Amino acid sequence: MTLDQDYDKYQRPFRIRKSLRELVHKPRASKSSAHSALSLPPLPYHDHKCEEYAYDVLFECQRGSLALGYSSKTLLQFDPNPWCDADMRFTPMNIENYQLPDPTWQWVSKDWMIDMTEDVDEAGWQYALKFHGAVWHGNYKHFRSFVRRRRWIRLRHRPLNSQQLQQQQSQEPLLLDLSDTTPNSSSSAPPDMPYSEKDITEKLQKCRLDRERLAVLNGAIKSTLPGLEDQLLEKAIDYMDMFDYDDSKYKFLTQLLQKKYDSDQGKIHLTEREKKAVQSLRFYYDVQSILNSIDPDVVTR
Repeated sequence: MTLDQDYDKYQRPFRIRKSLRELVHKPRASKSSAHSALSLPPLPYHDHKCEEYAYDVLFECQRGSLALGYSSKTLLQFDPNPWCDADMRFTPMNIENYQLPDPTWQWVSKDWMIDMTEDVDEAGWQYALKFHGAVWHGNYKHFRSFVRRRRWIRLRHRPLNSQQLQQQQSQEPLLLDLSDTTPNSSSSAPPDMPYSEKDITEKLQKCRLDRERLAVLNGAIKSTLPGLEDQLLEKAIDYMDMFDYDDSKYKFLTQLLQKKYDSDQGKIHLTEREKKAVQSLRFYYDVQSILNSIDPDVVTR
């Protein structure tokens, strides 16, 4: 056996276990990384035992140049998304559709604000050669400013004392009037259907958040008499298209189908309209969860 054969015998193939996007997206470890984190403005003075304040942070990212202009549409495959969280990671939300963590929180700031506390230009942008592992600066430099980012912040607050929270909720006006329409309304519903299709659509269009849309549809579901759920199922897909998130679509459809079908029924046959509504869900797990919530042993798709 020759030396070349011995070398081929013990030679191991070289494999890259991570994708190019993961390798480029991962920031380099540097000694100054601990000092490169952007600081936030100080929180308002408050009693930590009774209330809590926190900043929500979003980064707006763009690529380009001063001559050609910057845009989020020119971002490369290994660049961050147009909108990122405080850690420069993907987030499906932006300043237009950002939602609070839960109903106990309230916005202190009326709108999102551009953070101007760091080294930024007059519009709040920071420039760099690339998004990860580069030094950010507030002034444009030739051949060192191919990307830019801008930080948006918004302050939120919630009371931690349960008594204060109940008092605050009792004083808060409702964001949406969920009461039934008056008899003088131009779009009166049938006597067996307290919510007409036009009423539901108008109320959904006034909603800004998914939890408000769920409140409208849950009220319509609860007020619907048994056996009349098909009137809601006819427009289920249209109502689901008004939601921003798949989890909200899943919750609405689950509650509607659970009211129509109960465990006392025999073999359940989903109608074509119901099948289309279930199949419109994005995730296979949600589809199976709905079928199992009805009854996994009796459902016929």
